Amino acid sequence: MKNILDIKIKSLTQNESVKVVDSLRNLLSMFGFLDLRRLKKIVIAQDVNAEINLIKKSKHKEDSSVFAKVITIVEKNRINIVIVMRKSLALSLVKTQQCNVGYKEALHIFHHELAHVHDYNKKIDVFEKHMIAGEYQGIQMITYPLAEVCWSEYIANFISSSSTNLKSFPILTAEILAQLVMSITKDIKTKMMVYKSNKNRIDIIEDIKKDVEKTIKTAAYLLGYLHGLNITLAELSDEIDFQISKSRFKDTWDLMSFQLSSMRIVYPYGWERLRIYEDLADCFRSFYKDIGLTLKENEKKELYFIVA
Repeated sequence: MKNILDIKIKSLTQNESVKVVDSLRNLLSMFGFLDLRRLKKIVIAQDVNAEINLIKKSKHKEDSSVFAKVITIVEKNRINIVIVMRKSLALSLVKTQQCNVGYKEALHIFHHELAHVHDYNKKIDVFEKHMIAGEYQGIQMITYPLAEVCWSEYIANFISSSSTNLKSFPILTAEILAQLVMSITKDIKTKMMVYKSNKNRIDIIEDIKKDVEKTIKTAAYLLGYLHGLNITLAELSDEIDFQISKSRFKDTWDLMSFQLSSMRIVYPYGWERLRIYEDLADCFRSFYKDIGLTLKENEKKELYFIVA
């Protein structure tokens, strides 16, 4: 990697820091086939979100369970990329004589984050001006950011799938999706009833939005594994495949699989405009409507909802 990379370490001893830096540099060399051009810094800290808040002056809720995140920072109209990593993950990346489960899982997580760096670079090449100053309006405020994050997690898992195995992250993700799909219809129906009885409960709409986004993001995450490993959901788990096929989420699942594959086929050289996200975004708009929440916008591009 030709970048001059700054590795900033907090909360580790000098001996631990030396081992972590050596390990990271070796791994960066190993994954040098990825596009890591704009990666300027890796920060290792106790809490990932707390560190991001310091870097970006943001207000993310502190969460010690977050292993790592890739963020972008705009400096002098240029976008630089930073990986913020939890110290326990960094220590797990120090290879010992026995290549244990903890090391293998940490390696996959790091591979996944580097895949995000790769993807950010490809998107910045095409969409840099929009990523610096662009804003969405109306219905796109809901559907386009969701399409962007779904693509991001999908392609990161597709790229990094070679460093995992079926019995670890893929099956765990499938199990989480099955739980979400089973609960979403019942939970949203109850929340809709509460909202209809009290239209001032705007917080209910926000809760529904969070439920939908969590389900859709998990689906994108899983599809990245399935497509990267070239297997079907049925090959991973007959039971979960049956649950999805009988659920209200089936059509959205099938559409997401098709749209994400189509986007990947032309990635990155066929990506010319933000319309690349349009069909995927429309898929999410349809899912909202299917669960009883129709997204609308007025002539001023102001977003509103119609509850069925």
